[in-house]
Amino acid sequence: MSENQPVETSHAGPEQSIQPRQPVVADSERRVRLSDLAEKLGQTVQVKRSIVGKIETMQRARQAAQADADAAREKWREKLREGDGTLTREVQKLRVAERSALSLAEEYGSFEEEIAKDVPRVELEAVDLASKCISLRSAVVQDAAEQLYDETLMQVTDSLALAFEVFCRAENSGLPSRQKSTVDELAGQFFWRINRHICRCLDDAPVGDQVDAYLALPQFDLQDVDMDIVRSPARREMLRKEALSSESA
Repeated sequence: MSENQPVETSHAGPEQSIQPRQPVVADSERRVRLSDLAEKLGQTVQVKRSIVGKIETMQRARQAAQADADAAREKWREKLREGDGTLTREVQKLRVAERSALSLAEEYGSFEEEIAKDVPRVELEAVDLASKCISLRSAVVQDAAEQLYDETLMQVTDSLALAFEVFCRAENSGLPSRQKSTVDELAGQFFWRINRHICRCLDDAPVGDQVDAYLALPQFDLQDVDMDIVRSPARREMLRKEALSSESA
């Protein structure tokens, strides 16, 4: 780079907004795999919700039957006290109603336990799928970042080189050789200004939307997935043993 050419002055034009880009290739092997996993995760989470819903239904039914049994027992005890221990027909009916309600509560409890055996298996499946989705999504984003970086660098390298050359000459113009900044020193200033400009652009609300549109990633249904288990290999292994135990029971 020559240091003796005349100073070039330039005026920065208006800031350009980030232009939207076409989404990254949607049929890459990783992206197809990610879409499949996201779909399976959604289905598994729905199965888990259905099972949990059935368990809650059985719990409510069991509690209602137990409440009926408690109420019948309270009534026949009261009638027995009022009748000085006489076992009247009304008392007998109330005792039959109590036993019937208790039997029903026991059945609901049995159904609840039977349904609950599927919870560890479905929970483990959801956790495993969520872990794979999160890991694969990171890989897809990394691929997209590298692809976009390479494409952008190819497009702007010549312009940046020209801008940097002009910047260097402007900064060193009119200075004696011993006072002129080195290329490395000027590069720090030059790219700091670029970084500051980029950071200002990142503050614009549309940038996040443009990133989402560019990446075009599938949505994950993680609302009912235990993320603590996803993040803990030890807890996942415990859940795996619990699932195997429930299947063999």
